[in-house]
Amino acid sequence: MRTPISLIAILALSVFAGSCSSGNTADTRRGVTGAAAIPFRDIGLIRPEIPLMLRNLDYPYATATLTDCPAVIREIGALDAVLGPESYQPGPNRNIWDRSGDFVENQTIQAAEDTASDVIPFRSWVRRISGASRAERDALRAVANGQQRRTFLRGFGASLGCPNMVPPPPSQTPRARN
Repeated sequence: MRTPISLIAILALSVFAGSCSSGNTADTRRGVTGAAAIPFRDIGLIRPEIPLMLRNLDYPYATATLTDCPAVIREIGALDAVLGPESYQPGPNRNIWDRSGDFVENQTIQAAEDTASDVIPFRSWVRRISGASRAERDALRAVANGQQRRTFLRGFGASLGCPNMVPPPPSQTPRARN
């Protein structure tokens, strides 16, 4: 088992390395801060917040409020605001230096999370007893239901004849072989 001083040293080195190598120190700080909150989430003091829209989403296939295309588009927009972009939507075009900084940042955050996860002995039992596992599962289920609702709305809007409901597939660019 690591001593508390070595845990603090590893965490401080991780923050320093991540903030020096990446141009996006706010993301690194946010990730390391989130990692520091892991023990508090494990004992149930911090619970994942489920947005109200996702909390109230009981049945993802309800069509009672969907009378026309603007209603469908409004609901898709509201879900986009809560869930963020869909997985197939293109991200920013980043060069090799940006991607390498992202890699170091992700490794820094992962090291901080691994270190914070080691603080509580018998972590899985503590999470189960405190209700943290159930709260995390409920939050993940709410996000999955929201994504399912958004996908259903795209198909339902397309069946109504709404324009641009189903976005075009991403362009297929040939990958360079190593």
